[in-house]
Amino acid sequence: MIEFEDKTCFGCGSENDSGLRLKLKFDEDTKTAYGEFVGNQKLEGPPNILHAGIIAAMLDETMITVNKYMDMMTLTGEMTVRYLQSAFINENLYIRGWYVKKNKRIIENRAEIENEMGKIVARAKGKYIEVDELPQPE
Repeated sequence: MIEFEDKTCFGCGSENDSGLRLKLKFDEDTKTAYGEFVGNQKLEGPPNILHAGIIAAMLDETMITVNKYMDMMTLTGEMTVRYLQSAFINENLYIRGWYVKKNKRIIENRAEIENEMGKIVARAKGKYIEVDELPQPE
């Protein structure tokens, strides 16, 4: 797995008090990242509903995590999210993302979030650009 200092990452950073702090595991056989999440009131959009941008961030972080575990350093190139139903504040959500294919330096992945009733809340497809190193400001 590719490792770099990401303690302040909004999606997975353990030291980002304002972040999601997603803890995702990886299944090597199925090339799938997965985890659980419960959103609090600070992540609310409409009353009692998790903000759609938070859902998108969770899906993106999950697909990026797949790439990290497969030793590919990537940046998000494109992502499409389909919202199927609301995710509620304080509801158990189950996230999974998986590898689809690689064409040169473009990696395609998919991800989805289910609620505690087993209904899909949102699904995404993403294209990620493989890079040799992470760009930094000059």
